[in-house]
Amino acid sequence: MTGETMVTLVLTWIGAVLGITIVLVMALGPVIVELDGWLAQRRRERARKVVTEPKQKVAARPVFH
Repeated sequence: MTGETMVTLVLTWIGAVLGITIVLVMALGPVIVELDGWLAQRRRERARKVVTEPKQKVAARPVFH
């Protein structure tokens, strides 16, 4: 094998791996969006729950700077 052939093979494999990665990300895109929406909804509900709950007496945590 010559050096040129080896470079061509390496670049071909790198292109194949990048192509497969892009296809997988595109295929999993809707799942990622749904998961992000679900997590955002949980954060909103948790924030709403904290605001509506009566204040509890909790000892202050020390802050170290």
